[in-house]
Amino acid sequence: MVHIRSVGASTNESPQIGFVSSTNLVADHLKSPDDLAKIPALRKKLLKEQSSLSAKLKSGAKEQLEATRDGLIKLQATRKDVTSIRDSFTEIEGICGESMGTHDGMTSTSRNTNASRSFRVISEVSQIHRNFVETASILEKLEKLPSQIETLAIRLHKAQEDLLNPSNDILVLHFHISKLELFRNETVQIGRRCSSEVRQTLNEYFSPLDGLIKRFEAYLMEICSQMMELLRNGHLTIVILVLKIIEKESREDEKAAAIRLAKKANLEGAARFRSVIANARVIKLYRPKLMERLDEANRELFDECWSRFGAPKDEGERADYSDFLGHLDWIYQDLDFVKEEMEKVFPSDYNIFRFYVKSYHKHLGEILRNRILATDPEASILLVLYQFGQEYKKTMTKELDVDSKWLEPSLLGGKEQTIIDDYLGLITRKIDEWTANLMSDEVRDFVARERAPDESSEGLYGLQYAAILFQMINQQVDVAADSGQASILSRAVSHACQAMRASQATWLRVLEQEFKKQREAKGPEEVTEGLVEYVIALANDQLRSADYGEALMTRVEGMVSEKYKPQIREAIDNVINGYLDVSKRCTQVLVDLVFADLRPVLKDLFSYPQWYTEGIMTTIIETIRDYTSDYSERVNPDLFDVLCNDLMDRFMTSYLGSLRRTSKLRMPSAGERMRSDIEECRSMFASFKSTEDVASRFEVLDMVLSMITSSSTMVFLSYWTFAKAHGSQLAFLEALMRARDDIDKSDVTAIMESARRKVKQENLSEIPEGGITIVGRVEAAHAGEAGLFGGRLNLPGATKALTGALAASARLMGAGWRQANIPPVSST
Repeated sequence: MVHIRSVGASTNESPQIGFVSSTNLVADHLKSPDDLAKIPALRKKLLKEQSSLSAKLKSGAKEQLEATRDGLIKLQATRKDVTSIRDSFTEIEGICGESMGTHDGMTSTSRNTNASRSFRVISEVSQIHRNFVETASILEKLEKLPSQIETLAIRLHKAQEDLLNPSNDILVLHFHISKLELFRNETVQIGRRCSSEVRQTLNEYFSPLDGLIKRFEAYLMEICSQMMELLRNGHLTIVILVLKIIEKESREDEKAAAIRLAKKANLEGAARFRSVIANARVIKLYRPKLMERLDEANRELFDECWSRFGAPKDEGERADYSDFLGHLDWIYQDLDFVKEEMEKVFPSDYNIFRFYVKSYHKHLGEILRNRILATDPEASILLVLYQFGQEYKKTMTKELDVDSKWLEPSLLGGKEQTIIDDYLGLITRKIDEWTANLMSDEVRDFVARERAPDESSEGLYGLQYAAILFQMINQQVDVAADSGQASILSRAVSHACQAMRASQATWLRVLEQEFKKQREAKGPEEVTEGLVEYVIALANDQLRSADYGEALMTRVEGMVSEKYKPQIREAIDNVINGYLDVSKRCTQVLVDLVFADLRPVLKDLFSYPQWYTEGIMTTIIETIRDYTSDYSERVNPDLFDVLCNDLMDRFMTSYLGSLRRTSKLRMPSAGERMRSDIEECRSMFASFKSTEDVASRFEVLDMVLSMITSSSTMVFLSYWTFAKAHGSQLAFLEALMRARDDIDKSDVTAIMESARRKVKQENLSEIPEGGITIVGRVEAAHAGEAGLFGGRLNLPGATKALTGALAASARLMGAGWRQANIPPVSST
């Protein structure tokens, strides 16, 4: 059993597997209790099998041992033979060296000397024999050369007759011409060791072959330049054959170059190469020549397209750049063909699609830069170039899946942003130039006033500023929109808004200068007539400009994305508000002109006896009526409504200011006179404004009248109604009470104490929640000693209140009216 286990181990069986096998063997023989009697016979049988197996193993091991011993003996003998052969070769090499004279200065035995001499003779005889054989071969080839060249030349001529339908002889031609060329190269290389006459004779003899080789190479390159057309016409075979020829020649070039480099660097084994073939071959560089020829063919395509569609037809005529750019769709078609068809034919390492993309991109860029951009084209052409460049890049990268790195540098040489800036600069320069010229003409007419302002069909005065300016701006907006770039449009609109804001500032300055001249003039001869008419014309024109601005904003917002809408809306809205500011200031000047005429009369308000007996108010009312009637015929109706509000506010401010300054009111005549004044004014303004609007604005005068006419015991009730609407205004109340000659000082003191106590109790402020009112402005002017006659009311609260009338106009609210940046109101 031990022996069986060792056998199992020798057969690479695990102990577990041996155990299982033994168990199965026992189970096969001992299937029943009766089988136990068979154990002695079974043991005898197994011992016999064991002895047989051991004998076989010993025999096999002995045979294997003997075979191994014989192999080692033969290997040792082989090693001795190799060493002997190496020693023999070394001896032969030494004898050869001695025969070639490499043993100069060395001593050798007579035997070696004889051997060297014999070896040298054998070598020389062999070389002579080889030279005779090679010379005979060369002579035979030289004799056949002319006929071979003639035959090949005829076949090449036939192939050259129709380049677009070439024959498949090109491979045969290349094979035979290559053999002749190799023969020539080797012969010429050998001939270099000969005399100059021999070399000259060889060159003359091979001259026809040189011409044939050049014609074949030209034919090959011509086919290369027509490869795309050949593939389109179905000549796939000839293209593949040409590529195989180029590949074959390229490998031969690489092999010859490698041998030359190895020999030059004295690398190990380099001397074993056939130096004649390596040195004789002319490096052809067919592959670089193929790529150069393809690139040259591409350049010719672009030149032809330029000559047909871009170049001027006659001398002096301008080139039609747009027509040229419109005939370049063939670029994408060609590149798609290269990608789908030519890329399958060319070896992958050619990267032919990338080559064509770069080549087309290079030649197109050269034409755009050197033949278009270099001529300093006008803005429209710059725009077309920019748009073409953007569309070109999008088509190449999206539709043809071109790597963007292949399109560098860009078609326009990185000048895209410069083109955009130049294009935008041209727009802005036009806007500045035209705006400056327009303002120069309009301001000159406004100051000179040599003729009446323009009239509309409704009889309203106006200027040409709005119509001309916005026509020009809309033209430039169209030009900017043509760029297809929302950023250009946005920047152009922003610049136009700056120009309009500058013109608004100019109008305000000129308006103030002319009004100052009118106000400070000593006599009529110092003033140019027509200021009122031109101020009306300016007010109407500025309001019309605001309407044009709204239309411009609506139009431009429809051209841009949400990204640019807020900034455009803000810029144009500021311009609209600026025009409304100028228009508002014009209405204030018109009001100032009215009250400038009333200045002498207004001084006599509440004075004794003029105000009480001479009908001063009638003069004031008639003057205002005359001016207002004239204004109503020439001022825009929406603006006239605001003008009337300004007139009423200005009248009440002047009236209450005079009342605030008076030192004595003769009661009850003062109350009756004041009531009459209020009714006359209300009636006059009601002819221009609605009764409800007039009544609402004159309510403050009714309250003041009630305080003046109430008894000392009832004044407080009238005052409290007034205070809730206009603030506490205790100083105003005290001034009125002290001016009344029907109230004692003690009663004034009692009234004021009651008023102060109530104000404190109710925590009533000077300024009501709605903001400063007419009375508040009167008090502010009185406290600041600005005066309501001959000064300028320049208080934030006063400005806010005065502009409230304009904000109430629905039309102006729609235009984006804002209560800010309003010039201070001049007040008499």
